[in-house]
Amino acid sequence: RKSNCETIECTLCEHSIVMNKKRRARAGLLPCFLIFKSQETRMTLFNKLSVTNFTASTIPDDFLKDFAHHQKITRKWVRTDAGWELEDASILREWDAEKRIWIAGYMREKIQNGGTVMAVFLPEGQLAGFCCVGGDLAGETASYANLLLLFVDDRFKRHGIGRLLLQEACRYAKKLGAEKLFLSAIPSEDTIAFYQNMGCVDAKGIVNPFVDDEEDRLMEITTKDGN
Repeated sequence: RKSNCETIECTLCEHSIVMNKKRRARAGLLPCFLIFKSQETRMTLFNKLSVTNFTASTIPDDFLKDFAHHQKITRKWVRTDAGWELEDASILREWDAEKRIWIAGYMREKIQNGGTVMAVFLPEGQLAGFCCVGGDLAGETASYANLLLLFVDDRFKRHGIGRLLLQEACRYAKKLGAEKLFLSAIPSEDTIAFYQNMGCVDAKGIVNPFVDDEEDRLMEITTKDGN
């Protein structure tokens, strides 16, 4: 029924779409590349997004105040004598207010030490995703830069924002002189699947200063893959 629908306009283009009001309420203020089923339409609009680089002074304590991060891990990779195997898990990862402030301060510190923070914003100013690359290089088998953080807001996943951020991280690492980007990745099934789809492989060299947790799956990607 027409009474149950409304016309909304995309924030990225001149498109209008008639949408059921209940679906609209669930969608929120999303551009139409997150609504339309057409891959071609989504990618055309996605190409209008850009990455913003930050200085330490432009990351306030409330930078992540409205960022949606709620990761429920039901399967994770575990290293065994036979290699990596998937096991059932029941883990919930989310940030409280204190953790969000800590991450903002952590990113400011990394920028001050030669690293960078890059983020993707929607046209109305909403943060869609961000990453952080350290400024130090290390490694014995190759020159590695360190991907410290990469997160996409839960509401905007599976639309290429993570890919865009990883590509930019690779480009930045290459500018630092790194041959490869090192990842100490949370071993959840979904997280590892994302990085593998992006071309990441298990790290050929262990860069101990870059390892976050002994249970992480250590991965790498060549910086040329950021081109």
